[in-house]
Amino acid sequence: MPRASTVATLPPGSTLLLHTDGLVEVPGERLDAGLRRMRRTAASLAREPLDVFCDELLSGLPLARRDDIAIIAVQLPGH
Repeated sequence: MPRASTVATLPPGSTLLLHTDGLVEVPGERLDAGLRRMRRTAASLAREPLDVFCDELLSGLPLARRDDIAIIAVQLPGH
């Protein structure tokens, strides 16, 4: 299958989160509900140090614990 590439410029201090579906999927719930919840949680933590961001994100979401979870988080330096 063809894959697309995208380039985006992120502002200083931004946090970029890449994740597998195990972070947002909860059995019996629509995927978009899990994505909205994760976006809200991540946005509230975006200015935290990266270790705090990752720990709080994982502990603050209702994880189904039935799927593997992988996250990659990158935080750009501030101004």
